[in-house]
Amino acid sequence: MRNGSFRNRSIRYKLLFYFVFILAFSLLSMSLLGSRLYKNSIEEETNAHTIQMIRQVKDHIQVYLRESDNVIHYLSKDESVQGFLRSPGTDPAELRTLQTAIERIEGVYMERHAEISGIVVAGANERFAMKGLERITRDPLTAESWYRDAVGRPDELQLISHPIGRNIRAEQNVSADQILSFARAVKDPVTSETLGVILVDMKLDVVQSVVKSASLGKSGFIFIMDHQGGIVYSPVNPIVYRISGEWLKEQDDNAIATIDNVRYKIIHDAFPDSGWMIAGVFPLHEALAVVTEVQTYTIIIALATLAVALLASLYFTNSIVRPISKLRSLMKKVEEGELLLRYQGKTNDEIGQLGNSFNNMVEEIDNLIRLVYREQKEKREAELKTLQAQIKPHFLYNTLDTIQWMAQDRQADDIVEIVYALTQLFRIGLSKGQEVISLREELQHVESYLVIQMARYEEKLRYRIDVPDVWRGYSVPKIILQPLVENAIYHGIKTKQGNGTIVIEGHAEDGALVLEVADDGVGIPPEKLAAMNGYLRNPSDSEHARGFGLYNVNERIRLSYGPAYGIDIESVPGEGTRIRVRLPLIHSREEDGRHVETDDRG
Repeated sequence: MRNGSFRNRSIRYKLLFYFVFILAFSLLSMSLLGSRLYKNSIEEETNAHTIQMIRQVKDHIQVYLRESDNVIHYLSKDESVQGFLRSPGTDPAELRTLQTAIERIEGVYMERHAEISGIVVAGANERFAMKGLERITRDPLTAESWYRDAVGRPDELQLISHPIGRNIRAEQNVSADQILSFARAVKDPVTSETLGVILVDMKLDVVQSVVKSASLGKSGFIFIMDHQGGIVYSPVNPIVYRISGEWLKEQDDNAIATIDNVRYKIIHDAFPDSGWMIAGVFPLHEALAVVTEVQTYTIIIALATLAVALLASLYFTNSIVRPISKLRSLMKKVEEGELLLRYQGKTNDEIGQLGNSFNNMVEEIDNLIRLVYREQKEKREAELKTLQAQIKPHFLYNTLDTIQWMAQDRQADDIVEIVYALTQLFRIGLSKGQEVISLREELQHVESYLVIQMARYEEKLRYRIDVPDVWRGYSVPKIILQPLVENAIYHGIKTKQGNGTIVIEGHAEDGALVLEVADDGVGIPPEKLAAMNGYLRNPSDSEHARGFGLYNVNERIRLSYGPAYGIDIESVPGEGTRIRVRLPLIHSREEDGRHVETDDRG
């Protein structure tokens, strides 16, 4: 529909449209996004569980592999084994004694490691000693493939799964499919010459028990593959023999393969130093079955919720539109001049409050004219009070001028000077209501104050104002120096023994106007000085310092020009105090009796 057509629709239509659209959009978004997030979460959890199971199985099997390798290592270091493999003697009794000793040692290891089914010590001199195994024919063991492979790579442990076709067999009824063999060459510790090979057969039962203890869902399984792609161990499952060894050689530790029209997830990991791979396999449809079920129920619930929401939206829309229509009818009648009409609402919600506001508005219309008359009257009274307030300062100035003339007639020059200073103090302090004056006027104001104070303290107080004329034309907030001078007199010089001097200086610094009030009074203790500077830098933490003149001046400056400006204090106990006032460079000039400012900060 066209935008203009929709804009002109009724509120009932718009509310219903918005409600249905928002609900449908929300339900659809939540369903799709929720299902997607849930599916990803299930996949991540399944992958993490499979990886955890694979690593647990691998770690357990690694323990058995290390144990078997340790058995070989300890046997190879045994003096009897070394003597048996290295001795060139042909004394049958001596050889039988060594063979018996080795077989006894092999028996001890087999008793401690129940997973070991047999041990063979075979020498290059074609001698051998074995426990749990027996030779089938008289052919030499040095011709066996396991022997040749171990001698060919003397520094590596050889792992042989399903050792079929050997010239040895187990004394017990154990088939080659139930055996995992380990072989490692034995070296002479002095010459590093290969003396023979030690072979250990481990029962595959331990691997089977470890693998079966790991569960991967209903039909998932774990299997182990050797470096040649042969299956070391796998539970009975037709799928495992259709998994290519090339899939497990990819750099990515997981893959997805389709077998018999079923998609399987294959996650694998490698055994260190052996080339073996351990892999977990599970069908994807089994892992995501709960997601499909959740999606189905979500769609059903979404449709039911949308139907209920539609009915609720109709009821809710009508409950809003009906009172608005009633209020609109009343407003039309009020427009025609029926000011006695009132809205009678049954609720106190926003519409009821709107009706009450309508009633208040109608009532206020009758009082509007009288209110305007009252405001005009009060305005005239305020203007009269302002005029009277303006008359009072002039009366004060005229009275002080009369006192000054009378003192001049009687040649009381000291009184003349004090009265003149007081007149200047009041005149500049009032400044016709202006809050910003020129620095020249501010210096006149503080100098008038100093003249009055010098008359009071006589020879105890001296002062000097050293501000170049170039800076006196700049604007400053009025009455910022007098509180600083007053503070210097009462807290610095008054308590000092002997005379004191106050010096007022001014200069520009880093694009700002800096005024300094220095005294040679008693100074401020370091703790109090740090607290005062803290109050000035952080006004919010200075609630108990609001009565100090320094704080008030600092607040006026910061409120007028920002936190980059204000006051800081330097003091040395016994030597004096210096207060620095930092202000912006704003040039001042008088135009037609008005104070005009020009910002010179750039």
